[in-house]
Amino acid sequence: MVTVKVIAVCSSKGGVGKTTVTQCLAVEALRQGLVAAIIDTDPQRSAAEWGEQREAADLDAPAVIALGSTPLAAVVADLKMRGASLVVIDTPPHSAPAINAALDVSTGAVMVTRPNPMDVRALEATWGIVSRMNKPSATIFTQTPPGSRARALGLASGRLDDLGIPFCPTPISYTLSFPYAQAEALAVQEREPTGKARAEIAEIWGWLKRRGIL
Repeated sequence: MVTVKVIAVCSSKGGVGKTTVTQCLAVEALRQGLVAAIIDTDPQRSAAEWGEQREAADLDAPAVIALGSTPLAAVVADLKMRGASLVVIDTPPHSAPAINAALDVSTGAVMVTRPNPMDVRALEATWGIVSRMNKPSATIFTQTPPGSRARALGLASGRLDDLGIPFCPTPISYTLSFPYAQAEALAVQEREPTGKARAEIAEIWGWLKRRGIL
């Protein structure tokens, strides 16, 4: 029997790239031949609006569902019945109850942070919630600065090591490809299938699979 993976993508802080990671994981699942769906539980509806734009442009899946009054567990169960093999839940920031609700129905979690002190401190709060669930989980660094400023990544990685918070060794680098992709209702690996960002997403996907998260 095939196990359906349900991944909660979470952060206690906004603006770290959580929705972008959600989109990239779902689209990468499609590229791997899987049936993927996104549940948007964030009231800002960024992922849901992206999905609506894709539908209007006649782009392929993933299906994107904005969570309404239906309980999250029921939406997940319906997606499983419809054949989804990966469900990615985009959670709102600053909402421990929403993160807990997503973790309750998930098989694993992906935490998202930028490599700066303020965001890493917020990640500690996220880890406090995620670690209690005792499910496979890891952090992805996003918007990583290039060149000499990459020292920030080393400092942030060291801090996570000290705290015992698992993280993917491949970060997502900052590039204008991401806002351009968003404007076109794409994930970055669709817009630039041979670019650096595409390679990073593929490496992250492989690492998450080896960790048993995907």
